[in-house]
Amino acid sequence: MKMMTRKIWAQAALSAALATTLCTALAAEPSVAVVNGNSIPARLMERNIKANVAQGQADSPQLRNALREELIARELMVQEAIKRGLEKKGETDDVVYVMRQNYLIDLLMQEEMGRNPITEEELKAEYERQVKGLKTTDGQQYQLAVIVQESEEQARAVMAALKSGQSFESQAKAKSIDPSKERGGELGWMLTEQMTPVISNVVVNLAPGAVSAAPIQVGPYWHVVKLLGKRAYQVPSLEESKAALQASVFQMRRTALLQKLQRAAKIKR
Repeated sequence: MKMMTRKIWAQAALSAALATTLCTALAAEPSVAVVNGNSIPARLMERNIKANVAQGQADSPQLRNALREELIARELMVQEAIKRGLEKKGETDDVVYVMRQNYLIDLLMQEEMGRNPITEEELKAEYERQVKGLKTTDGQQYQLAVIVQESEEQARAVMAALKSGQSFESQAKAKSIDPSKERGGELGWMLTEQMTPVISNVVVNLAPGAVSAAPIQVGPYWHVVKLLGKRAYQVPSLEESKAALQASVFQMRRTALLQKLQRAAKIKR
């Protein structure tokens, strides 16, 4: 469903699985529907309503109806899976176990960050730390785009398409297996130190607008690289870096919490 994010439905799927297991206990709760005798608790609906509203959706009869139909559809699919004995497969317990772990870890970190929100002072300190650690050997930044393929043959076919007049952006969106395909292959501005050496060695010799003369192998994959632009190195501002800084501080907080738990735990290896 377009309005639902994958994460929201992952949580809904976990809740639905738990609800199926505890259907007797849930029988007395208000429900949004009863499917073949199994009640779907109304609290699942409300949880998903809140998640959608938090992402900008309006609470409306249309949204509630769509969510109800999705919950019913999921219950029907779960019942059919159980009917076929799929929940008895060994890997099923493992997957549900990992889903539960991920969900509880997310809740733990949400609570941690709620208790101690990231401050501007932390962001500024992390920004200064990162800026101090930045180094550039040639004083240049390079704006790159890539098309990543699984084989050299596929990469050369892409290069042939580019030579025939196809745009790099369209080929990236249609053919690349890298997440950057959604941006036409664009990777943004990078220092040579941020690139794989085999790519940086090619990029420094390209003129803006030029494409690598041959596919470049990095690990098992083949890269067609285009240099979009070149400029003197510029340190991004604190404001421009905030999203990345938030992620960096969050990861440090997570690591600190884990280290604290490890010190207090009794672990046998």
